[in-house]
Order: sequence, then C-alpha cells, then structure tokens
Amino acid sequence: MADPIDALNKAVEFAHYLAKDAEELLEAVNERDALLMKVDEGEEVDDATLEHANAAVGEFAQGLRSAIYEFRKRAERIAVPADCLVGPTEAPGNDPSPSVEVAPPAGARVIPEYVSASQRGEEIVTYWLWYGAECVGSKRLPVGTGAVDVRNAALNEAVIFCDRANGETPHERRTKIHQATVKVYDDRAIQESARRDLPFDLRGLFPKELPFLELTFRSSFGGVIAAAHVGDVTVGLQNTALAEGLELGIKAGENFECLVRIESADREALGRAEVAMKACLVERDAELVAEFGVGYVRSEGLVHSEPEPETERPRG
Repeated sequence: MADPIDALNKAVEFAHYLAKDAEELLEAVNERDALLMKVDEGEEVDDATLEHANAAVGEFAQGLRSAIYEFRKRAERIAVPADCLVGPTEAPGNDPSPSVEVAPPAGARVIPEYVSASQRGEEIVTYWLWYGAECVGSKRLPVGTGAVDVRNAALNEAVIFCDRANGETPHERRTKIHQATVKVYDDRAIQESARRDLPFDLRGLFPKELPFLELTFRSSFGGVIAAAHVGDVTVGLQNTALAEGLELGIKAGENFECLVRIESADREALGRAEVAMKACLVERDAELVAEFGVGYVRSEGLVHSEPEPETERPRG
C-alpha cells in the first residue's frame, strides 16, 4: 500500500496543475468573449483572430478535462487504498473477460445496472467507474441514474481521458468503461466543504438551494456588556435585512459570537444587504469573524474580506 502522505503530496501537486489549467482556460475565455463583444458592438474583428481565440478555448478546455481526471485519480488514492479493491488487473483486449465487482469503500455503494428514469431525483451526485483497482472515469449525474446510463455518459470522454502517455488507446479505455463497476458516493458534505475553499466567483449553488449570505461576528466587549452588545448588533442587522425585504436567520455561538444568514431569490437584494450589514457591524463596533455566500450579485467596489485558504487540498 502506498504511503498516504506521499499520495496526499502527489494529489496536492496535481491540484496545482489543475488550478493552473483552470486559470489558462479562464484567460482564453475572457479573450474570446472580449472579441465577441466587439463584434456585437459593430467593431471589425479579423476572422482569423476570432478563429484562433475559439481554438484556444477548445485546447485549454481539453487540457482542463485531462487535469481534472489526473487529479481525481490521485485524490482517490488517498481515500481508497488500492488493496481494498479486487478485480481484474489485465489490460483489456479485443475479447475482454467479464469484470469482477469491486468492494465499495466506506461511503460508496454499487448501483444497479438499470434504474427507471422516474426514480431519478434533482440532486447531483458523483458516480465513479472502477475497472478492478483502476478508476477509469467519474460523472456528475442525477441521483438514481443506473450504471448503464453512467457508462454511456462516460464513453463520450474516452477519447479525451485515455492514458496515451502509457500507451492506452481510446478503444481500450472504452472497453474498460464498458466493463467497469459503477459506484455512487454521497459526497454532498465533501462538495460543501470544497465549495467553502473556492473564491466567491467560482462557487455554485446546489439543486433547489437559494442564493445566501452568512456573516459571523462577535462582540468587541467582554462580560455582561458583550451579551447585550451582541443583542444590539443582531437587532441592527435584522432591521438592515428587513429594509431589503429579507428575513434574518440567527444562530448564537460561543464566546459571544453569532452567525446570521439571509437567503433569497433576489440576487441583487442580497448584494445590497451584504454592503449594508457590513456597514452596520462597523458602525456598532462588532468584529466580522467570517463570511460565506453563494449565488448573489455583489456590489461593485465592495472590499471582500474573505481569507484565502492556507493550503490547497484535494477533495475526492
């Protein structure tokens, strides 16, 4: 069994590669969109320049897909030791033998081959495809998706994710996917934790989740005065939220800390409330300890005080 520390270090290394590829894709998309905006505004843009920009987006997108796959392979080695899995180890040939079911690790279960579409839900979960001890793909699909449909979705990426560096062909990758055991992970908690490490612009809402903002503050005083101060600040934040037609959720914590939360489909109202609530904290001498929000429109010029994570760590 590989040293878990070495596996973690390798996953972190590939997480940096993944971040670099994502940044390059974002830059390419921004350059392409800037050219398209000029076209929409009636400016002349050379066709060759636009074609080159589109090609760059495609190239970087393919690179990002490969980086995602390579990162997931290494992140999975941390949570799922190879000696916990059993199955065929031979490379697939033209006449592959049936795949042996692998024993799912904790938090995972093997899913049925066929599931009625009526049983699918709106929640999105991660399905992993295992060919023996080798993870040959993963897909984010609705809960209740059958193994056959998961494999069919993964087959579309065989050309991109086949391990050409080690001599694997797209045909061999497709064969592995056809023979793979499909397991589903209840990874909502992992996804939520990972989301909290992302910059605001890269966070996404879960299905049926409304845009929201959470602020955690504490009193700058001590003793009995602190308790009264927290109450006064909370009333001020409530009134601030009500001014935007929003309801404030309150959760008291230890050491005179308090978490407040607002959520609404009105994304602009949440953005305005963020500015007003932070101003309220400053006005009432309360210390902003932490903040977290997803899916709303932040006001321009707002100085964001969210701390960046100290280290990048893989999620899998």
